[in-house]
Amino acid sequence: MKASRLGREEGSALVIAMLLLVILTIIGIYAIQISTSEFGMATQTKMGKISMNAAEAAAYAGIDALPVVTTVTGASLPNGATYDYTASSIGSEPMVGFDTNWTQALFNVRGVGHPPSAWTGQKMVDAGVAYGPVPAGTGY
Repeated sequence: MKASRLGREEGSALVIAMLLLVILTIIGIYAIQISTSEFGMATQTKMGKISMNAAEAAAYAGIDALPVVTTVTGASLPNGATYDYTASSIGSEPMVGFDTNWTQALFNVRGVGHPPSAWTGQKMVDAGVAYGPVPAGTGY
């Protein structure tokens, strides 16, 4: 009687092992997909921060160049990112606390940061700058 019972159960361990193997394989594939997508999101976040830092560097470089109105394109940074900036004059206004012979010149500086060349995208920073006091009528 024992021999006939064992004879009917042959191969059940193989079926159970195969089912467990399939389940573990599915879990492994899912874990790889999750980690791959998490890595992609982390990389995109990093490139976004690099672009933003490059845009801020561009804005500061443009502000440092004032009162000279200039445009710079393709300036590179040590991390491989690049930036462009454009400074433009938008007029002048009287300065509070000074007589009418003094004004402050108003500028707009736009900095655009780009990630390293293997990536695409950009971040932009606009800065409004008041420069002065300057003698009235100097034409900044």
